[in-house]
Amino acid sequence: MSVATEMMAAGYAPATAWGMYIYSLLPLVRYHEAHGATYFDADLTAEHVKGLKERFYSGGMERGYYYDRIRGIDKIVRMHETGKLLFEFPRKGSMYELNGYYDDLLGEYLDSDEFHPNTRGDVIWVARSFFAWLVQEGHENLERVTAADIQRYMVYCSGLMTSMSVYNVQLYLRKMCVYLAEHGLLENDYRALLSMRVSRESRMYPAADQRDISAVLGMIDRSTLIGKRDYAIILLGTVIGMRAVDVKKLKLSNIDWQNGEIRLVQSKTGNTAVLPLTEDVGEALKDYILHARPNTLDDSVFIRRFPPYVALYDAWSIGDIWDRYRRRAGLPREAFDGKGFHSLRRSLGKNMVTAGISVYDTAQTMGDADMKSVKKYIALDSEHLAECALDFAGITPKGGDSR
Repeated sequence: MSVATEMMAAGYAPATAWGMYIYSLLPLVRYHEAHGATYFDADLTAEHVKGLKERFYSGGMERGYYYDRIRGIDKIVRMHETGKLLFEFPRKGSMYELNGYYDDLLGEYLDSDEFHPNTRGDVIWVARSFFAWLVQEGHENLERVTAADIQRYMVYCSGLMTSMSVYNVQLYLRKMCVYLAEHGLLENDYRALLSMRVSRESRMYPAADQRDISAVLGMIDRSTLIGKRDYAIILLGTVIGMRAVDVKKLKLSNIDWQNGEIRLVQSKTGNTAVLPLTEDVGEALKDYILHARPNTLDDSVFIRRFPPYVALYDAWSIGDIWDRYRRRAGLPREAFDGKGFHSLRRSLGKNMVTAGISVYDTAQTMGDADMKSVKKYIALDSEHLAECALDFAGITPKGGDSR
């Protein structure tokens, strides 16, 4: 807790300091306790970080959560070593050591294009990973980098990463190689080499069961201040399918009471979505805002229940709210089983498809600009998919025993 205390003493907001403690440092504390350590142990911390890296590179941990954990651990390590708090957050991807040549080259590349905020982190990660690998292979610059090096790097990635990560590496590396070739830093843009098809595995997570949703909602005491807030949050996910990150970022100004709409820029897509403000959601929001929301200058709809009265820390807070009532309802959950807050969105999409609502209307209601995104909801509709299956009537097997 000394790190959180020092952060507040240095001017960090309490929400930031305690958020860092809960989401980054507390898992490290529990790791120490599990190994019988009462005080900070550098070796145990190194083992913990190694485990985080393995989970991240195997696809078992999302990038944002991984870097948040690493940043928090970096703070406690530096404080243990120097007695001082580290003020600067390391850049994403700083685990990859680069020389001055590649560091400058990366900066020039990032300045050459207006990368979308949702992809900029991936661009940096791929570039730093590739450049760091080149340094390890003895390439202090790009002068002697050939197609064979590109191939070996992709093979290296395929042995370390999930197919989805390999796909992303290929995508962003291809774009960067085009830039490097255009500026005379590579003899070829290797576009053809980096256009080979990479098969991406796509996990099909389950939709929340309607009975489970009802059980969770039944655990919320709506007569309390916190109950009014949490009920409105879960209804936003259940009824109109809002993502946790968008619920967290929802502003009072996003709610158009007169026209019965919620207008916001979606964090995932960057697109403006117009979502229906249904009667039940509207009543829940009104009850919370008028009777339970703390008096604060913060324009966020959902506010912490304890001072300082500011917006919830992050999207993980929304998931924690769902999990709290899920546990009260006695519903089991395992790591990475897909039964978190986002399963509410999948449930809505599945129910709309099952009800025969058109793909276009489903996409519009869910705030999805790409019709392809609705396919995953169709895949969850096992009942109607079964009706599409063909039997073997009229098909005569050839060869072997037909019995």
